[in-house]
Amino acid sequence: MNATTVTSWTAGLITGLSAGLARFFGAIPNILGALLLLLIGWIIAGIVGGLVTKFCRAIHIDTVANRVGANGFLQQSGTTLRASDILGEIIKWVVRLVFIEMAAEQLGMPQVSQIINQILGFIPNIIVAVVILGVGAFLGQLLSGLVRGAIAGARVGNSSLLAKVTYGAVMAFAIIAALNELNVAPVVVNTLYIGLVGAVALALGLAFGLGGRDTAARLTEQWVGQAQSTAQKIQATQTTGDTVGATRTAAMATSPPTRRI
Repeated sequence: MNATTVTSWTAGLITGLSAGLARFFGAIPNILGALLLLLIGWIIAGIVGGLVTKFCRAIHIDTVANRVGANGFLQQSGTTLRASDILGEIIKWVVRLVFIEMAAEQLGMPQVSQIINQILGFIPNIIVAVVILGVGAFLGQLLSGLVRGAIAGARVGNSSLLAKVTYGAVMAFAIIAALNELNVAPVVVNTLYIGLVGAVALALGLAFGLGGRDTAARLTEQWVGQAQSTAQKIQATQTTGDTVGATRTAAMATSPPTRRI
């Protein structure tokens, strides 16, 4: 009975190994095809990404990004990539994901294809988020320049500080809008939005309070001086009128009555 059991286990093991090897050798063409697709996709993605980067530089995308402040924002974030480089990288990875999906279908892996389809469907949101950041950087620079010029014209202190606060506030709102577009933790983003509004209000109050303290004191002194001067003029006018009236009354009292003929 033991010999029969061993023989049956041996037969089962041999059958399993044979089936596994047959499936493996049968999958080799699919594996080679998937690897070939990945290799071709990586090469094509590199070429297309490079062409997109060169095209963006040829139409002066970096110049526009410099004017709107997008490249400055990227440098502040610690990256050495510019707007044209980022666009090229996005297109490169889109092409790579397409070929990865093709390779997954070649291997019969529908789960991977579904994940990649979700990622590809998410790319328009990423593009919109990038556009929001670019518009936010442009508006931030524009508004910070207006604030700096207005405060400098009014001769109020801390104009640079208020300009930086304005730029930071606009960029913070743009980042929150971009995160909302990406559907990244909506509850957390909304909480950050409320906190940001309170922080901006507090910062503006402190900036105006500290920077405009001397100016407010001068304006108050001018207003008080003008009010006092106006009050003195009114009082002097009333006194003059009373004096003229009293003089006329006294003159009429002392003048002899006119005789009628």
